[in-house]
Amino acid sequence: MTDARIPARLLFVSAVIAAVLFLPTAGIGIARSGYNPDEWRFAAGLERGFAEVHGRWATHWAHEVLFEQGASIAILVSIIFAALFGVAALIAREAIATTGPAMVVASILTVFLAGSSHVYLTELLHYQTLAPWFCLGLLASVGAMVLIEPTGMRSRSGLILRMAVAAELMAISIGFYQSYVLLGFIIPALVLIRVDRFNHRQCLFCLLRVLIVSGAALVLYQLQRDITIYALNLDANFRFSGGIDAAVFADKLSAFYRIEKLIHSGGLLGVPSFYRRLFLLTSAIACILVFIAAAVAVFAARRLVGGGWMGGLRVLVGGLGAFFILPVLIWFLYPEPYLIGRSIGFVGFIFAGIVLASGTVIVQAADGVSVSRLVRAGVMSLCLVYGVGQAVASSHIWPLFNQMAERDIELADAIVERARTLDAFDVRFTPIRSVGEPWSPSLKFGDFQTQSTFHRGVDMNSIFQVRYGAADYAGSVLTPPQACTGFPADGSVFMVDDTLFVCFENLNPLSVQFTCFPLGGNARGAICYSDGMAVLIGQTCADIDPGTGQIVATQLDEAGRWIRSNQFYWQAKDTEMNGLCYRFVETANLPFSTLRIEHKLAASETAWMIEYDVKDARPLKEIFDTVN
Repeated sequence: MTDARIPARLLFVSAVIAAVLFLPTAGIGIARSGYNPDEWRFAAGLERGFAEVHGRWATHWAHEVLFEQGASIAILVSIIFAALFGVAALIAREAIATTGPAMVVASILTVFLAGSSHVYLTELLHYQTLAPWFCLGLLASVGAMVLIEPTGMRSRSGLILRMAVAAELMAISIGFYQSYVLLGFIIPALVLIRVDRFNHRQCLFCLLRVLIVSGAALVLYQLQRDITIYALNLDANFRFSGGIDAAVFADKLSAFYRIEKLIHSGGLLGVPSFYRRLFLLTSAIACILVFIAAAVAVFAARRLVGGGWMGGLRVLVGGLGAFFILPVLIWFLYPEPYLIGRSIGFVGFIFAGIVLASGTVIVQAADGVSVSRLVRAGVMSLCLVYGVGQAVASSHIWPLFNQMAERDIELADAIVERARTLDAFDVRFTPIRSVGEPWSPSLKFGDFQTQSTFHRGVDMNSIFQVRYGAADYAGSVLTPPQACTGFPADGSVFMVDDTLFVCFENLNPLSVQFTCFPLGGNARGAICYSDGMAVLIGQTCADIDPGTGQIVATQLDEAGRWIRSNQFYWQAKDTEMNGLCYRFVETANLPFSTLRIEHKLAASETAWMIEYDVKDARPLKEIFDTVN
């Protein structure tokens, strides 16, 4: 059968069952998860540069304009559910042949379970006020591609209209969350796989429409982003406006196998080894199923409208391409070396779509043969095992979000209570710096531990603003101005230079710096490397002020290849300690040959740049004596 329409009554039944599965699990998890560091900042009115910094113009309109005063958690959860169910229904519609009501409902529910319960998406859903818009981005991208699928005869004007609407939906999807637009390409991938439904000519013209619509969407996205920035009087300072470094790209290519294994095992989130093996096993079976479907397309060509060798190639390109390329593509497009699990929270939908489509090809080729029932049962069982595994893993993660949020509140209250006994402390005006990070071994699931707002390196801690009306956010430093013990021990909370310091570990002050390099331009500071830290040090805070940009230190090897970069962003607070001003970044103690230091301004402009050989390193005192 080629009719992919799903009756409304079946959609309703599927939605009711999906709601029964989603609301008591993920729905309650979202409602009870509490604030993470980003949500504390949003609550304080900070870091809301969705359009002008991240280019997410649609999220900006939703988060900052339509729901400027916030929305109830019930509304947010409802939007998330509706968007994710819509995605599941559209993918199931493309992946299966509508052979019966039970199969249709079961297919929608398995896609929904595998996609909505994936651990990467669970991490994203913890961002309560952003998750609805990101999920709408998923729905917009999938809906866009469904509009241009090759089904039936259409008038030329109708096709042009569909393509125009699809381009706008893709532009909106990019405007919500750039990486989530990639899920939409699962639809043309399913068209490639479904050799039982689409012939080669239909497939070719579908791919051409995808290319045209994608190009138009990029143009519309940039236009609407710029209009948003102009209309709302924002200052553009895009975080990823520069291209990716060739050396970084080469390093990513060399790590392709490793990152693929991490993606499909749940390793990006550090889930326990049992779940990693389970997810890898089900992923391997899914790939085998794609190869079987490709073989069926070749050897049962007479039963399929797009069979033959070309059909087999289509199945392989569509199935393996979607499975291995779509999740990792954003990694190659972004200049940063790491991949964050929540940026590919749609992986579960890809898995279910590929498995169902490959199974459909096998079943349709074996129509009338008793083995087809066995294939259907096997395909549904594979999706069910994968989805249930993800749901069980996520059920361990949701309580961690809630417990960490509650612990952060208790910790903030305890810090303020202790600090009030110190002279000159006023929570509203006294700068606060945390040193190290609190230890919470019980709040872990495998290697996964949700980030505390007091985590080392969280440079914008807004919990004191939201709870106590502090005028500014707290910062984080890697070393204290004096030896200290871990909170709540005596000596863990103290005042130095009118700043409150809170130590979470037993730490000593920064040692004398010998491996330092002067900054360029008119800057009167230096960057030093010591004990896993890159430290900007100035005689005054103005000496190391990046303005609205960032100071970047890039380490290169002997051949000039990129090793690592340390960015000192303007959002991170500088800290005065013992007569000097500091900015800290954690780094690896690995050898390098050349150090390039540059001050990058908004719009990727560079104020100054200077390079040093590693042998040019000098003690900090010598640098400052020379400057003076």
